[in-house]
Amino acid sequence: MTIHELLRRGRVRLAQAGMSSPRLDAEVLLMAQLGVDRAELLARLPEPVAPAIAAAFERAVARRAAGEPVAYITGQREFMGLDFLVEPGVLVPRPESEGLVEWGLARLQARDQPARVVDVGTGSGALAVSLAHHAAGQPIPAPFIVASDRSPAALRVAARNVARLAPGKVTLVRGDLLGWSRPGIDLILANLPYLRPEQANPSISWEPPEALFAAEEGFALYLALLPQAARLLAPGGALACEIDPAQRQIALNSARRWFPEADTRITVAPDLAGHDRYLFVERGGH
Repeated sequence: MTIHELLRRGRVRLAQAGMSSPRLDAEVLLMAQLGVDRAELLARLPEPVAPAIAAAFERAVARRAAGEPVAYITGQREFMGLDFLVEPGVLVPRPESEGLVEWGLARLQARDQPARVVDVGTGSGALAVSLAHHAAGQPIPAPFIVASDRSPAALRVAARNVARLAPGKVTLVRGDLLGWSRPGIDLILANLPYLRPEQANPSISWEPPEALFAAEEGFALYLALLPQAARLLAPGGALACEIDPAQRQIALNSARRWFPEADTRITVAPDLAGHDRYLFVERGGH
């Protein structure tokens, strides 16, 4: 059997299982088995495939057909151009969250002093590690970055990603939100659980519920974070949160409550799909 034939079989099985992107999923799963990128995969389509590789690919396809995320099957997920290790117990990084990193990088580029940064609820470490990695390639003062999470399992995964992608550039802390921190933070990034229980669906059923769902219409953790951020953010500091589009008004109202200063800028911005996705708070007082 050739690589092309094997890929076609995988694509057909995933399509029959109702997967939304059967061709892409099949290609990613086979690339992982072969240890190649997409360009090499396509160049090798006419080649025969080893039986062991074919069997491993078919097992991976079966797992995907059952609904398991591709990232858990391959153990990796691309985010901000970097390959992150992921496993059950941590949220799979989404493209929407890249907006937080891009906004954070822009904040760092505008500074002439090293920033103190905290990534709250870091999970796999995607936000903190991406920020550290990309900041290192720019002519800006090296930030001091802390990534925190209350989950030991998440911190173990984050530690592996720090060691691989940003060695020595991110400090990990086990703690609940910002309860462990001292004042003087310049930038807070937060992608906390924000879904409502009724938003549960098969596509996210494999991921840890504690990383997805929250009370108070999904906004409970941000209701706890905002007063902490108001106490800990330095003058001129900023906060960036990923939210559900339905939370636009509660996000604005809550931020205005805890950041009432006239020179503080509070906005909700859309993601690339046009959905209200980010709450930004920029404190005055430079």
